[in-house]
Amino acid sequence: MKNVVAKGFAKLGLLAVITIIAVGASAKAQSLDNRLTANIPFDFSVADKKLPAGKYWVSRARQGNGDQIVQIESADGHASIARLTIPVITLNPMTKGSLVFHRYGEEYFLSEIWPAGGQTGRELPKSRTERELARKAQDNQIAAMKGPEVETVTIRASN
Repeated sequence: MKNVVAKGFAKLGLLAVITIIAVGASAKAQSLDNRLTANIPFDFSVADKKLPAGKYWVSRARQGNGDQIVQIESADGHASIARLTIPVITLNPMTKGSLVFHRYGEEYFLSEIWPAGGQTGRELPKSRTERELARKAQDNQIAAMKGPEVETVTIRASN
């Protein structure tokens, strides 16, 4: 009888270990533990800093501290900014990582960062400039006047 109980606990323990490993691997795939690389074909803003078009890396600002603060850095090293983010959730995870921008007329603002396969992404708070442009766009729509177009632009990123 003791052997049967011991075998049962061993199987249960093995199942628990496998589950923990699977959940840990899944969480790692959904985070910014692995940096994203994207070619951004337009100038864009993060906070109130304007960054030129080009190849960028997006990752955690510090490894081991989670995804709250992200680092956006140009591949050539000339542009870099760290920014506090908040988590956002989707029911339809993307198969590839992506960066989501808000466009107001000719102005682009980085809005969201989505790791490949993740249901949790990171949202950047709107800067003062973006909030003003969003307000003007809404006011112009209400007044039926021609104002800056508002659009969401998604750029695919690779790990």
